[in-house]
Amino acid sequence: MFEALRHRDFRWLWGGTFCATAGQWIQNATLGWVTYDLTGSGTLLGAVLGVRAIPMLLCAPLAGMVADHYDRRRSLAVSQALMGVASFVLAAVIALNWLQIWHLFVFTLCAGANAAFDRTLRSTLVFDVVPREEVSNAVALNTIAFSSSRAVGPAVAGLLIAWVGSASNFAIQGFLSLGVVASVLMVNVIRHKGDAKPRGSAWSDMLAGLRFAVTDPVARMMLLLGLVPPLLLIPSFSALMPVFAVRVFQTGPEGLGLMLSAVGVGGIVGGALAAAASRYDRIGLLQTGALLVFAFSLAGFALSPGMAYAMGFLVMAGAAEMALATSNVTTLQMCAPPAMRGRIASLLMIFPASISVGAITSGMGADLLGPQTLVVLLAAVAAFIAIASWSGASTLRDLRLSKLVATGETLPVGKH
Repeated sequence: MFEALRHRDFRWLWGGTFCATAGQWIQNATLGWVTYDLTGSGTLLGAVLGVRAIPMLLCAPLAGMVADHYDRRRSLAVSQALMGVASFVLAAVIALNWLQIWHLFVFTLCAGANAAFDRTLRSTLVFDVVPREEVSNAVALNTIAFSSSRAVGPAVAGLLIAWVGSASNFAIQGFLSLGVVASVLMVNVIRHKGDAKPRGSAWSDMLAGLRFAVTDPVARMMLLLGLVPPLLLIPSFSALMPVFAVRVFQTGPEGLGLMLSAVGVGGIVGGALAAAASRYDRIGLLQTGALLVFAFSLAGFALSPGMAYAMGFLVMAGAAEMALATSNVTTLQMCAPPAMRGRIASLLMIFPASISVGAITSGMGADLLGPQTLVVLLAAVAAFIAIASWSGASTLRDLRLSKLVATGETLPVGKH
């Protein structure tokens, strides 16, 4: 389960992932609570969280080009240092009672730009510190780090909001960003066969990456299937959780943190299962099953009669989400030629950007239909897509991890 941790440089990268994701989940919980407390509007809550899609999509091609052309370690360090500055500034604004809604929009735009660079650079760095056959395990271990932070971060955020206020949460995010800078600068990268830097212009390189994603059947299927959770399912607990906390379960910030942490606990379970099954060959079947469990779990959460039942279903949803995401991300990057990996990894920004789009529509839908009815409806649509994809797409049914490993080891750059 932990084979990738035998590599010293991956251990440093993994530690930085803990810092980065802990800051992210404290940020998400605090930002959602502050926005809803300031405005009382589900629509504005969705808008603040959703506007991050703009810089994610705009910066993703640039992040991919940077990952393929420049030093990934230093680029990641610069990105995190700038995010730390933004966190400290917002903490000061809140502490001085200057906070207005536009401050939250600006901060979210900065966070979205940082996410585009952080996720792209971190994803490609995994291939620089472990052998190809261990990439799936390394991605799964990163998922465990992500989910562990998700389990602890929101609960800590909820307690800090209640005890010392929101400004402290954003200050903590700033210090965690500095921790990422320190850890990533300790990483030494290794070079693999086919890792030559692109020779074309930045524009032609970006177009080549998009062309590959559209024409390669595996990459295309992974992108299409990967869009289902962020558009339909993940907004249920990324954007609507403050609404469920206040309107459905009549709880405060502590309850909000506990529900978000339940998702994180499930993510740890899902990450551990993905790490243990990192060499499981039938990854198409794994992704379809995980998507179905994800959808049914969220429907159960929406219909839960109380917090205890809701948290149980959220644990299941978090486990399914992480198992699906680990397999999907690994498959998408492994099907790409090595010299194009950064640009393909940048396409992963479509997923969190889609969460932001889903947050906007979910916030509006919750105001119109009610949060429970909306979540059940979206879960049913996601389940239908999963069944239809498995039934109608041989690419998904025939997907094998062993083929991806062998293909990447034998094909020259630019051929697939």
